[in-house]
Amino acid sequence: MSSYQSTSGTSPAAKPGRFRRFDPNSKVLIGPLLITPIQILLMVLLVFPFMLEFFVSLTEWQPIYGDIWTALGQVFTEPIYQGINYNYLVTDEPRYLSALGRTLSISVLSLCCEFLLGLGMATIFLKSFIGKRVFFTALLTPMMIMPVVVGYTWYMLFQYNGPINQVIGWISGYPAGSGGVEWLNSSTPAFFAVVVTEVWHWTPLFFLILLSGLNSIPANPLRAATVLGASNSKIFWTIMLPNMKGVIIIAFVIRGMEVIKLFDEVVLLTKGGPGTSTETISVYLYKLAFLDFRIAYAGAAAFIVLIITVVLINLMLKPIRYQLLEAR
Repeated sequence: MSSYQSTSGTSPAAKPGRFRRFDPNSKVLIGPLLITPIQILLMVLLVFPFMLEFFVSLTEWQPIYGDIWTALGQVFTEPIYQGINYNYLVTDEPRYLSALGRTLSISVLSLCCEFLLGLGMATIFLKSFIGKRVFFTALLTPMMIMPVVVGYTWYMLFQYNGPINQVIGWISGYPAGSGGVEWLNSSTPAFFAVVVTEVWHWTPLFFLILLSGLNSIPANPLRAATVLGASNSKIFWTIMLPNMKGVIIIAFVIRGMEVIKLFDEVVLLTKGGPGTSTETISVYLYKLAFLDFRIAYAGAAAFIVLIITVVLINLMLKPIRYQLLEAR
């Protein structure tokens, strides 16, 4: 029998430079093969609209102007228009700046109230008591309700002849239908009505996160402090709260990102009124884009909000970064 031998002494498959057979199970290829489809999907769904909106925000385009691509060409052919929306928003638009400040005020007040109430309830639920499971379920119920339902419910409660004014009348001695507070028709009461609604809706989330953090604190330091005669308040301020720093920051970051987008409750309670006294940045952008059809202008306003949000969140996360670096 004769066998085939290459003139160079090597088999054809081993020749240098010969094309290799594609192997989908290769450890080198399997990662990119799995990741590439989702990367393409994200590019189509997220990156392209994001970049399109950014370039639109540099123009003065509106739907009534027609073709959007012609307007995008102005970004490169007419530099005088570049950034005109951003400049006007920051320097000559008091309503936009007021909406930003109002949103920040509602956010700070709501987050502080939610944190204090959530921490207080989480501390109570560390101990066992009768009906704990029932109360735990009841406390978590508000955050499971849709914002639209929450807004409409509190809209009915804050009516002039509603239950809240009825209770105030019982306490103050005023007869029903007189001496009530115009919750939704006066600037200051309307502002606090929005804050109360937001606090009622999302305090359970703070409660759940903080309760998880309290339960994760190591038991040995707590036992040692108890044996040494430390009081409950001393244990809380010197052991429990410092160990909760990371959890507290995460809770504020999660809720902070959500409260900045506050929209549903405000629209259903006051529609941003009376006047613009409860107009948050989300309500302002909605009116700007979908009622006034100033799409490019609204896009520029939204990008400024995005930049502010990213900066604030990064500042809030700094202590956690330092903590992780120290742990290494």
